[in-house]
Amino acid sequence: MDWTQFIELALAAAAASMLGSMLGLGGGVFMVPIMTLFIGIDPKIAVGASAISVVTNSVIGSTNHLRSGFTNLRLGMMMETITAIGAFIGATIAVAVNANVLSVIFGVVLLYSAVSMVKKRTAPIGDAGPGMADPMRLGGHYLDPATRREIRYVPQNVPFGMAISSGAGVLSGMLGVGGGVIKVPMMNLFMHIPVKAAAGTSSFMVGLTSVATATVFYADGKLVPAVVVPIMLGVIAGSQLGSHLTRRLQTQRLILIFFVVLTYLGLSMIFDAFGISLRG
Repeated sequence: MDWTQFIELALAAAAASMLGSMLGLGGGVFMVPIMTLFIGIDPKIAVGASAISVVTNSVIGSTNHLRSGFTNLRLGMMMETITAIGAFIGATIAVAVNANVLSVIFGVVLLYSAVSMVKKRTAPIGDAGPGMADPMRLGGHYLDPATRREIRYVPQNVPFGMAISSGAGVLSGMLGVGGGVIKVPMMNLFMHIPVKAAAGTSSFMVGLTSVATATVFYADGKLVPAVVVPIMLGVIAGSQLGSHLTRRLQTQRLILIFFVVLTYLGLSMIFDAFGISLRG
C-alpha cells in the first residue's frame, strides 16, 4: 500500500466515523461502501477492518455519549447479550459466502436505513409522563443541550426490540456495521426512545457486538494491518468530533443528507455486485 491509499483510508474512516458516531451507527455503514466502491478494497477485507473500526469508534464515542447522559446502560446491556450471539453467527456466514452476495445484502440494508431515517423525522420523541409504567426499570432521562429540555422516556415493546436486536447482530457480523444501522431506527420507531438516546445507547452496544465479528474475521485471516491501521487513526479523530456534534446539532437537520448518501451508496453496492457502476 502506498501513502496515497493510506491517507485515503484514514480520511474516509474519519468522515465515516464522524457520521456514524453522530447517529450511533458505528461508522461501518458508511465505511465499507466507501472502501469497496472508491478505494477498491476487497469486500471481506473491508468488513473485517470495519469491525475493528467500529470497536474503536464505540470506545471513543461512547465516552462523550455517557457524559451527556444519552446512553441507557441497563437497556444496552440487556439487548447486547442476544446481539453478540447473532454477530458471531453472522460473521461465520460472511467468511463463507461470495463477496458479491455481501455487497447486495449491504446495499439492501443501506436502503432500509435511508428510508428509516426519513421516517424518524416524524417519529415520537418518547417523552414519558409522570404516570407512565416502567416495570423493567429501563427508563432514562437526559438534558438535551440543543433544546435545553430535559427529556424523559420509557422504552416500549421491549420483547419486540430484543427480537430485532438479534437480527441486527446477524447483519452486524455479516457486514461489519455494528448493528446500529438497524438498532437506532428500531429503538426510535418501535421502542419510542428519543433519537439521541437511541444513538448513545447504540454507540455503546456496537463496540461490544463488533468484537465478536472481528474475532471470526481474524481467525479467517481477513484482518489486514495495512488497511486496519490507517482506518483506526481516522476513526480516533472522526468519532470524537461526531460525538461532540451530537450534543450541539438538531439531528433532524441531518436526516435528509443521510438519506441521499445512504441511498446512493446502497444502490451503488447493489449495482456494483452486478458489474454496473453508478460512478460513470
